[in-house]
Formats: sequence, structure tokens, C-alpha cells
Amino acid sequence: MRFLNRIIPFLIAGMILVMLAFGMVLLAYIFLIGTVVGIALFAVSWIRERFFARTPKPPAQKQGRVIDSDDWRKL
Repeated sequence: MRFLNRIIPFLIAGMILVMLAFGMVLLAYIFLIGTVVGIALFAVSWIRERFFARTPKPPAQKQGRVIDSDDWRKL
């Protein structure tokens, strides 16, 4: 029993180290997958913009009346 009480903190420390290492590897894979997905989305967007760009329509001319600075007195 005394031996078990001495070894339990080392077992817990070892498990914590293993979990920490596993978490770092998992985080690295998540960053790697995120980078790959981001680059793929950027490439698709760049290809769409480069080859399938929409031509913008010219803005419609608004028909209206220009009120000059002296015209407001005549109204």
C-alpha cells in the first residue's frame, strides 16, 4: 500500500504528459487541416475570379432635376 501511494503521483503525472502531448498533436492536425481547407477555398475563389469574372453593369443614369442655388426662391 505504501508503494502504491508513492507511485500514484508519477502515474498521474505521466498520464497528464501523455494527454498534453496528444492534445498538442491533435491541435497541430486541426491547424494543418484548417490550412489545407483555407488554401483550397482561396484557390477556388481565385480561379472563379480569374476565369469566370462577371462584368459589372454600368450604373443606371438617374433622371432628375438639378436645383440650382437660385431656383429655390422661384418655388
